[in-house]
Amino acid sequence: MEKEEKTYTLLQLRSGKRWTQKEAAKKLGVSESTLSKWENALIFPTIDKVWVIEDVYGVPLSGINFLPNNTVKPCTNHLAS
Repeated sequence: MEKEEKTYTLLQLRSGKRWTQKEAAKKLGVSESTLSKWENALIFPTIDKVWVIEDVYGVPLSGINFLPNNTVKPCTNHLAS
């Protein structure tokens, strides 16, 4: 049986470091507004920023969940096949 790898949201990663959004945004080289949008899955970081996130938080891409559970909505569009 494979062991499932634990993943963390950006908010969990930031909270684990006890950083404010302002502190984390500065370390990531983005605005507080951008970080807030990332944390709420309103927009997503570009790959170059993903590399910065990995470095700043010390977590590989596979350990980062960019879609927190509460943002995933079931599909309600039932198209005929």
